[in-house]
Amino acid sequence: MATLTHPKEHQERMAAGEGDESTPTNGGGVLPANFAEVVASLPQGPQCSMFPSLRQYRGFWLPEISLLSLPEVHARFSLSPTDVLVASFPKCGTTWLKSLCFATARRSSHPPLDGGHPLLRRNAHDCVRNIDTLRFLQGGDEDDGEAPRLLGTHLPYSLLPARATAGDGSGCRIVYVIRDPKDTLVSLWHFNSGVVMTTAGGGDDAKQGAPRPEKAKFEEAFELFCQGRYGLGPQWEHAREYWEASRRRPGSVLCLRYEEMLRDPAGNLRRIAAFMGCPFSEAEEEAGVVRAILELCGMEKQRSLAVNRSGAYVVRGLLTIGNQHFFRKGVAGDWRNHMTPEMAARLDGVVEEALEGSGFSFGDTSS
Repeated sequence: MATLTHPKEHQERMAAGEGDESTPTNGGGVLPANFAEVVASLPQGPQCSMFPSLRQYRGFWLPEISLLSLPEVHARFSLSPTDVLVASFPKCGTTWLKSLCFATARRSSHPPLDGGHPLLRRNAHDCVRNIDTLRFLQGGDEDDGEAPRLLGTHLPYSLLPARATAGDGSGCRIVYVIRDPKDTLVSLWHFNSGVVMTTAGGGDDAKQGAPRPEKAKFEEAFELFCQGRYGLGPQWEHAREYWEASRRRPGSVLCLRYEEMLRDPAGNLRRIAAFMGCPFSEAEEEAGVVRAILELCGMEKQRSLAVNRSGAYVVRGLLTIGNQHFFRKGVAGDWRNHMTPEMAARLDGVVEEALEGSGFSFGDTSS
């Protein structure tokens, strides 16, 4: 069984770095020059359809493909203060947050009521590309050329490029969403059934539509999640890092609570817009732009679109995800339909113990 790491121990290990210095990271460590060899030697985690090969690195269970891309990700992006990085732990409201950020940042060129809006024709993950598997994304790192540039990531804060988190004002802005781990696990478990793996390599011979593994029993997924051994896990450490960064750099890192976004979507959308540097004007408020963006990005609207009923998000040579799997329920409290009270209490206890002394809590919705 994996051992949960106390925040202080976690931070000390990150600060220590690993291997010979090559590429600096914002956590104070480095990516060694022989990083591919380092990755191959790392402890392996359990396999699941969403993350077929996990390796433990600096306290997190990360997809091997993301780890191998890290040196390129760190080297390739010249992130600027006007860029916005939409960050999250998987299945914490990522699709909704990307949609809201894109519709808000692009409302001048793409009004939310425009019948040809990109979000009516493309999935949010194709509008805001992730940097995590850069070399495998079809289309590379190209964007629409508008400012602010929007990028996505599931990487822990401590593994982001140092330029993204620079404390001298040159780093980009980061919007992060936090969700109750119990609901996160339920959403992850359902989502995994929609992932279809492809053969490695990404060439013309890559085989699309390979049979997906049998869906794991929820009890098995629960055990792994409690151990922090799910992809990108432990979630509580992932969220804690971004929360702490938001306390150190409140003008550069905005942490949102998914449950609060559901309760007050308009208020949180205004927070996002102001943080990104494009607040809504009084005229836009009176014209109903906020309401129009929320309707465009809403679960029912997005789920009904043809692109999200039959389209797919493809990372060439790695995986295919039917777009419909990005839109299940999007509610808070669905964990009650999957967990016994004892299971919920156990997971809450694991999280509380792991976060002891950090000042961060998933139950604190006041910040």
